[in-house]
Amino acid sequence: MLKPDRLDRFLPQVFPSGVKVSSFAKHCPHCKKLVKSPAMHGVALLVVDRVFILARAECPQCGNRFEVKCMFDDSKQVHPVLLPTLMVRWLMLWHARQLRRRGIPLKPLATVVDDEVDAVATQERVGLLLADSEVTKSPETVGSYLGLPIVAWIEYQGQRYNYDRAVPEEGQFRLSQYEALFDRRLIYRRSGH
Repeated sequence: MLKPDRLDRFLPQVFPSGVKVSSFAKHCPHCKKLVKSPAMHGVALLVVDRVFILARAECPQCGNRFEVKCMFDDSKQVHPVLLPTLMVRWLMLWHARQLRRRGIPLKPLATVVDDEVDAVATQERVGLLLADSEVTKSPETVGSYLGLPIVAWIEYQGQRYNYDRAVPEEGQFRLSQYEALFDRRLIYRRSGH
């Protein structure tokens, strides 16, 4: 389930294009000082190619409390969300359920390096993070995972990657420099490695 927490715990967010957002802040509407994500409590969720944020913030300067309801894309442009809060919350919960049904972890995917999990530090070591629109897919499948087909290989920038394994349900995994995470659920290895 999508549980509210300190907003910085939802970061970094990695987009399918590979762009990583490690921090988030908004200006206090009262004193205009910058309020950073540790002073916000709520949720952040990647929906296709946008991160939606719904949180309550408390300005450390003036103590003003305000709602943060926005989205940003992989160009790091922040846009306000004009829908009512209840509707935004409902849409985020609905999307989270869809991800859970497909077996896709809700938290940012962390890799395991030296048996320690550190999403912020290890995110730099991740191989490729590829979206469906960035690759050429094999017409043949080698099976299915969570009811969705697994294509035998994908091609990205002239390099072929063969299916290797699925992301474990707990969301922690090793990803070498020769591997690519595809569709946030399947790991492919570059041919010849």
